[in-house]
Amino acid sequence: MEAVTNKYIKVLVTGASGFIGRKLCLTLAEMGYDVIALCRNIHHPYLIPHRNIQFVKGDILEIESLESAMKDCYQVYHTAAMAKMWCKNEQDFYDINVLGTRNVLNCALKLGVERVVHTSTCGVWGPTLNLPISENDPRAVGFAINYERTKYLAELEVKEFVKKGLDVVIVNPSRVYGDGPITDSNTVSKMVNGYINGTWHFIPGDGNAIANYVFVDDVVNGHVSAMGNGRNGERYILGGEDICFNSFFETLRRITGKNRNLFKIPVRVIKAYSQFEAFKTRFFSLTPYFLPEFADRLNCNQQYNSNKAIAELNYRITPFTIGISKTIEHLQKNALWKN
Repeated sequence: MEAVTNKYIKVLVTGASGFIGRKLCLTLAEMGYDVIALCRNIHHPYLIPHRNIQFVKGDILEIESLESAMKDCYQVYHTAAMAKMWCKNEQDFYDINVLGTRNVLNCALKLGVERVVHTSTCGVWGPTLNLPISENDPRAVGFAINYERTKYLAELEVKEFVKKGLDVVIVNPSRVYGDGPITDSNTVSKMVNGYINGTWHFIPGDGNAIANYVFVDDVVNGHVSAMGNGRNGERYILGGEDICFNSFFETLRRITGKNRNLFKIPVRVIKAYSQFEAFKTRFFSLTPYFLPEFADRLNCNQQYNSNKAIAELNYRITPFTIGISKTIEHLQKNALWKN
C-alpha cells in the first residue's frame, strides 16, 4: 500500500503499549494511517506519540470500550495479549488471550471491519523435534505453558469467526527482539542488557539448544504485509534466524567487545532451582524468576520456517548480527547499560 492512499484510513491497534504494538502504531502512523491505539493507560510510558496516533483508553475485556474504539475502523491489528511467564491469577491468561480475542473478533464482525490481523506466536507449535516447523505441522507435545495453550485456543476462536464470514489473517512471530522497553515478555533484551552490564552469568545447559530470533521491525512489517497480502484464514510464521545459546552470546561478545565469564549450568540444576521458585510462587504468591515448565523447554530446540511468509507476504529477515547490533545501539542510547 502506498502511503498517499492511507490518509484518513482509520485502523485500530490493540495492545498499543506492547513491544510489538507500540512500534506497529508508529509504523502505521508514518505510513499515513489514522491510528486508534487502544490501551488501558493512555499515559503509559511505552507509548510513542505521533500526530496520526490517537490513544484511546479501553480494554479488550470491556466490550463497550472496545466497540467505541473500533467504530468506523477499516482494519484491526489485534496484538494485545497476556504474554508474561506468570501471573498471580492464572485465569488471566484465558480471559485476555481467549475471551479478549473473541471480543475483538465479535466486535469486528458486528461493525463490518474489512480485515483483522491477529498476533499469535510460534509457541502454538512448541518445541521442534527434528526439522524447523512450518505452518501446517502439528504440535508434537502437550501444553505445559499457559501462554502457549491460550494462544492456541485463541487461534481456534479465529477459525470459528472465519467460518462466520470475518476476514482474519494470523501471524506467528518467534522470539522477538529489538529496540524497545525491557519487559517481562522481552526476554531477549533482558539477556542482552544483562550481558552488557555484566549481570548475566550463565548459559543454559551445554549451550547448544537452538531458538529462532526475529527482529521486531521484521515482525511489524510482516503484520502490515499480512493485512495487505495475506490470505483469509491463513497463518504465517514471522521468524528470523535459528541461533543456539553459544552462538548468541559469542555474537554479543564480538559486537560489544566485552568478554564476560559465562558458566554453563546443567538443565537439571536449573530445573531443581525452578522447583523452589514454583514452591515460592504457590505458597507465597511471589513472582517467580523461572518455572519448571520453562526449565524443561531448555532441553528443546525451537526452530521455525518462514518460507510461506517470504513467498506470500514478501517477508524479509534481518540478519541476526545486524538486528542485535541495532538492539545494542538502542540500549546504549537509552543509557540502559554500564561500562
